Amino acid sequence: MVFWIPFLGVVLLDQLSKWYIRSNFALGQSLPVIGEWLQVVYKENAGAAFGILAGARWLFIIASAVSVVLAICLYPKLDPFGRFMVAALGLVAGGALGNLIDRINQVTVTDFIYVKHFPAVFNIADSAIVAGSCIMGIMLIIYCYRPVQ
Repeated sequence: MVFWIPFLGVVLLDQLSKWYIRSNFALGQSLPVIGEWLQVVYKENAGAAFGILAGARWLFIIASAVSVVLAICLYPKLDPFGRFMVAALGLVAGGALGNLIDRINQVTVTDFIYVKHFPAVFNIADSAIVAGSCIMGIMLIIYCYRPVQ
């Protein structure tokens, strides 16, 4: 359950939030949440982070699908790293699946979170991928540099 709760939670929250944005905002429309520092801005992204490789839809579909399948197959093997590592992998895989669903259903990925001075608009799936990757990196460092007993 340590893998599945974050995995399914991210997919559900991501897809519900994107559905809400697509249903209630016009493309390009924005709504301030905390002044100019945090806004909801409806964008569609045909590329990866920061719009790079726009138009490489099938590359992203294949890479995301392989990532999700690998995560589902490999998470049981992460027990030596602990529950945080397994949960972090669930975040990453859930984010990958959330964006994969967009790429399959509508070609582009719906982005809507804008933070001032950050160079791109992003979504919940992107946030889960970044947070999970950071946690996994920290856990790997801790695991690799722990004292030998």
